[in-house]
Amino acid sequence: MKTDPSVVDPEVFASQAYADNPYPTLKLLRDHCPVYHNPLSNIWMLTRYEDVVRGFKDTENLSASPNGITIGAVFGPTLMEYDGEEHSKLRNIVAPEFVGLNLKALLPLISRNAMALIEKFTERQARRIAEQAARVGEIDIVDDFATRLPLNVILDVLDLPQEAHEMFHEWYPAMMNGINGSPEDRRRGIEANAAYHAYLDPLIDARSTQPGDDLLSRLAVAEVDGQRMTKAEIKSFASLILVAGAETTDKAIANLWYQLLAHPDQWQAVQKDPELLDRAFTEMMRIHPPASLQMRRAIRDIPMYDQVIPEGAMVQLSIYGGNRDDRVFANPDRFDIFREDLHFGRELRPGYHQDGKASHLGFGLGKHFCVGYQLARAETVIGTRMLMDVIRNPRFKPGSDPRPIAIRIAPWSLPLEFDAA
Repeated sequence: MKTDPSVVDPEVFASQAYADNPYPTLKLLRDHCPVYHNPLSNIWMLTRYEDVVRGFKDTENLSASPNGITIGAVFGPTLMEYDGEEHSKLRNIVAPEFVGLNLKALLPLISRNAMALIEKFTERQARRIAEQAARVGEIDIVDDFATRLPLNVILDVLDLPQEAHEMFHEWYPAMMNGINGSPEDRRRGIEANAAYHAYLDPLIDARSTQPGDDLLSRLAVAEVDGQRMTKAEIKSFASLILVAGAETTDKAIANLWYQLLAHPDQWQAVQKDPELLDRAFTEMMRIHPPASLQMRRAIRDIPMYDQVIPEGAMVQLSIYGGNRDDRVFANPDRFDIFREDLHFGRELRPGYHQDGKASHLGFGLGKHFCVGYQLARAETVIGTRMLMDVIRNPRFKPGSDPRPIAIRIAPWSLPLEFDAA
């Protein structure tokens, strides 16, 4: 296949237009240049679903080591940057804590934290209603709910005091911004991560000798083939779970609310049958998931189409591009919880389901499939369902600019109005 890189001006990737809506550019690349070399960033981009799937699975030709440059620079070494046997041993220690039966123990925590937030919110609204009966209810889904619920759950999972919420609420956005932000963002992210690690140091020491039933204790004493995680690895993983569990899930919650309210027919459907929220979560993870891409490094020359990705090159696996590939999904730009070409239900680490339906790529694939995927799904679905039970007739606040979270790091809000009780 002859590809044409001239269909896209490389300057577009640094533009606000691309940050706000990358999908038209990604479609051009899929159709005309599915392996694209950006001469300005020197990054190679893969945008077709099948190519992204192969990229996730291909540990012979592609290494996850670039994550050490971005994520590792702030958090220290994490699962995200390891390959091969090193990755497998660490994953075997941490993965069981987030999947299968262990998740059942977390469901009451999720429910309790969601209800605590909702009760606080409704109490505040009740006071306002008492003072001003005609006032219409308001909520910022991002700041009042989405950024609060996941963090509360993580504090419980690590058996840390809920009184630490505000401190953690400052740390995790700074840490996330430090991954791909400016040099000043990177400095602040490193400082926040160092403060978090200093907070954890005495706790890890104590729980290594007197473990409890919390995740921090389990990580401190768990072994695979006689190997334990080092203290530095435990702290780095705790950083990863703080950001991945809070930052990623809060965007999933808010993006789900955006998609449902932007498509009234879908909102009405989940109101009539809240069980459909599981399907809505899956479709949200396809149409606009929290993570837009993952990076890899070419271990050797990789021939693709009519080009060769050279050894050592940085390769971007476009999750946004693959998830909207019309070779796989019909009408890919439409949010449709009833579509018949998407695998609904438990996310698929290998990629395709046996019935031939494709899974979304929002949690990655293969060895680097997100270990916290069930927790993120549970938090989002349970939290949304509880909030739906409380607020009536929610709609975007007039004068606001509702949109899903964009690629660029920026303050974000999703203010809603609803009918007060």
